[in-house]
Amino acid sequence: MTTEDQAMGLDISAYSKLVAAPEAEFDEDGELVDYENFNTFYDNKDFPGRIEGITPKAAYKIEGDCAGLSIGYGRYNAWREELAKLAGYPAKPYTQYGRTEDSHCMPCWSGAQGPFAEQINFSDCEGTIGPVVSAKLAKDYAEFAEKAEAVGGYFWEKYQEFRVAFDLAADNGAVSFH
Repeated sequence: MTTEDQAMGLDISAYSKLVAAPEAEFDEDGELVDYENFNTFYDNKDFPGRIEGITPKAAYKIEGDCAGLSIGYGRYNAWREELAKLAGYPAKPYTQYGRTEDSHCMPCWSGAQGPFAEQINFSDCEGTIGPVVSAKLAKDYAEFAEKAEAVGGYFWEKYQEFRVAFDLAADNGAVSFH
């Protein structure tokens, strides 16, 4: 992990084999009392369906494996642009902060479906991708691995980390962006 990845960035945690834990206690603010043994997951309402297979705000015990990765916000958005390009989405113009640029992510942001679409059109800061969508993304990562390896470098490094995350979460788990 580079210094740039550590400063102002996106942290991602992946879990497998989540088991509902109705016995977990919550305090008066709705926060878990024992957050070392249990976890809850945030449903980002701007991206409906991504959390499928997980009950938002319910407590879960992690009985499987965990993995994590970190990436700076700017680097993540550049990396996600490269992922969209790898998947074959055409560059389309979009305007942000009064500036018009072309982006391979734009088709997904406009509702296109296809490889990696659920990750490309997802928050770069918070939310949960549940086991159903993670299984689809794990399949995409497996299918595009050879092309991604050919790109190499930092892109390939992060590609492998995301692949591990979605492989884990496909096993009744979750990928949490925080």
